[in-house]
Amino acid sequence: MLTRTSTALRRAATGLLALAFACAATGATTGSASAAEERTYQVKTTLDGRTVKDPDVAVGSRRIADVYPAGSPVTLVCQDRGPSYGGSDIWDLTDDGLWIPDAYVDTDSTGMVMGECAVPKSYPAKADLNGRTKKGGAATAPGAVVDKYRAGQSVPVDCQALSGGSIWDHTTDDLWVPDEYVKTGVTGFVKGLPRCDVDGLRPGGGDGGTNTHGRNTGPAGPTTGTRQQKVDRVIAAAKSQMGKGLLYSWGAGGKGGPSYGIHHYPDNNPANGDDYDRRGFDCSGFTLYAFWKGAGIDIGANTTAQYKSRHFVPLTQLQPGDLIFWGDGDDRNTTTHVALYLGDDQILEAAPPRDGNSVHIRGTYGRGSWTAHAVRYID
Repeated sequence: MLTRTSTALRRAATGLLALAFACAATGATTGSASAAEERTYQVKTTLDGRTVKDPDVAVGSRRIADVYPAGSPVTLVCQDRGPSYGGSDIWDLTDDGLWIPDAYVDTDSTGMVMGECAVPKSYPAKADLNGRTKKGGAATAPGAVVDKYRAGQSVPVDCQALSGGSIWDHTTDDLWVPDEYVKTGVTGFVKGLPRCDVDGLRPGGGDGGTNTHGRNTGPAGPTTGTRQQKVDRVIAAAKSQMGKGLLYSWGAGGKGGPSYGIHHYPDNNPANGDDYDRRGFDCSGFTLYAFWKGAGIDIGANTTAQYKSRHFVPLTQLQPGDLIFWGDGDDRNTTTHVALYLGDDQILEAAPPRDGNSVHIRGTYGRGSWTAHAVRYID
């Protein structure tokens, strides 16, 4: 699931190895799959999340109870028609990949306010793929269809799920393939695709989704004010997460603040512990939160998405509030880490080691591994 190049790996050997493997894969989303508009509304009453548009499906693998507490924010990515519930046949797909009945979401409309969901979605295979009959199955497991999807061939995906900390795609052929080998344009769950099951999701617990795994949702901060006021709020939002004992966790954190990670063992090494049970941020989840909470700016859910050329600034002209990236030149596909520049050669970042001080301020480092530009979202 990680974006790597030989250059990035060589540089990782100088001390950035943990960041290269952890931050490049922040569960986040970019590319064509993230182009869909998102809007955040409040729910009118506590809502269950469903993987199907079915008001009667039982709580279990296809329904999770009380995931969106009354009055909490919920981010929608698209809408669709389905069985009538609460006086409306409109169903909303959240950025968690769950369906909720629109009748209980305060959109200030009785009609559809979002684009229609397009499911399934087709993506090219990165390599020849065997189709598995079970999520997480081995390529040679009984029933596997050898080379079901050839490299470059379209893979029709209708939902996604977690297995062992990795994302798996379910196809319209009723087969499973590892998302790592499907070119979705993202390194996390695709916005606009529902979940196949509720594995990895937890009830909201009144905290706006901070008990979920991976990227979460939360209310946007104010967009008003001068440039300096916006920068100050972004930095303040980032600093507010210090001293809370939050852990560095692969794929964790987002617009709603800290969450649990999506990967059981970093670098597939059990000796590194289990990020799936660590609550905190990874590097890009942390910067996503800071800009969303501080200035209402959605900068994207991973380093690839956040390294945008239209916001490039020279490294010689760094200002507080800029983002510094580690990677190769201006190739966004090699980005491995991101940190918020504070001025005076200080940065604020979420980074290993995985302890209660993972959100911290430190001096700039690793300049030889920085990308060719910094990124400035607030002009």
